[in-house]
Amino acid sequence: MSSLPPDPAEEGRMRSPVNRAIWVTLAALCFAIGIVGIFLPLLPATDFMLLAVICASRGSKRFERWIRRNRFAGPLIRAWEEERAIPLPAKIVSIAMMFFSAWVIWIHTGFNWVFWLLLIVLIAVGTFVATRPLPSGRTRPFND
Repeated sequence: MSSLPPDPAEEGRMRSPVNRAIWVTLAALCFAIGIVGIFLPLLPATDFMLLAVICASRGSKRFERWIRRNRFAGPLIRAWEEERAIPLPAKIVSIAMMFFSAWVIWIHTGFNWVFWLLLIVLIAVGTFVATRPLPSGRTRPFND
């Protein structure tokens, strides 16, 4: 690790309008995918929300604060960052959508290899979601 101060030229490049626009665009895209992921089980909502926060933190602190304070995404992000926990309503919706997806896949493909492969993936993801702890309720509010 170096004790040298950051290079001002490098810091200037990191904050150029083009770089900021790219990071903000990526953050918005990840946030939108995270919203869709709430309803589609193969898109992990929390992962995309966390990625949106990371991208926003590099492009716009204001956008990062907005995501963290969002009434839908904020509590999920805090629970995951602080406790690696998933709230019960999110678990219920996630697993219910996985059942629905399995049914839709079965309707469209029947009992072929695609159905069985996707069913294995859904079971693995559902098991992961179901085994995560519930938030303790002691998560701190976002202050910034």
